Amino acid sequence: MKQTLYLFIFIIALSAKPLCAQDIPPPNPNININIVSGNVVQFIFSDINQYLNGILNGGQNTFIRVGCIADWKLQFHTDQAMFYGTNNPAHTMELNNVGLIVVSTGTNLDDGSNTINYAKSLPLALANTPVLLLTKGSGSNKGYGLRNSFTLNWEMGTRRGNMNNQTMLEQALYPDTYELDITLTLSFF
Repeated sequence: MKQTLYLFIFIIALSAKPLCAQDIPPPNPNININIVSGNVVQFIFSDINQYLNGILNGGQNTFIRVGCIADWKLQFHTDQAMFYGTNNPAHTMELNNVGLIVVSTGTNLDDGSNTINYAKSLPLALANTPVLLLTKGSGSNKGYGLRNSFTLNWEMGTRRGNMNNQTMLEQALYPDTYELDITLTLSFF
């Protein structure tokens, strides 16, 4: 019998001002984050190899743009301590099964000069306390639109970086649909 594990992640963005979808500074610029695409990420485990090796970003990504008149930092977290099954809330899964790599696609470099990217080479695991993803480098990371564009590449069960070191199979997870909200917090440096 085939068992399938579903995971839905809903991304919420918070900033000091309302969200704006602009590539130019707004009339009263302060700080904003725009989720261009990928505000819902879904992992479907339906193959034994996925349970053993995880899913390494098979298209599960979120594209964002940051706009800020000053230097900024970006964090992510969830307000739950665990994933809970929607079919049966007694089914649980640890948050650190999900992680992300951040790829800079903007002109502000993430090599430490404009931006320091803490999830550039190894994924950072999801947690219910704020995890720092991006911050100011030795120069400035302020700017709008194409200067601060990033792709968040999500992965699950890969055991890379500081993610859970057990395979999804070793964790003996119950087949269910697991959902939660992830909050992206943009703030001044």
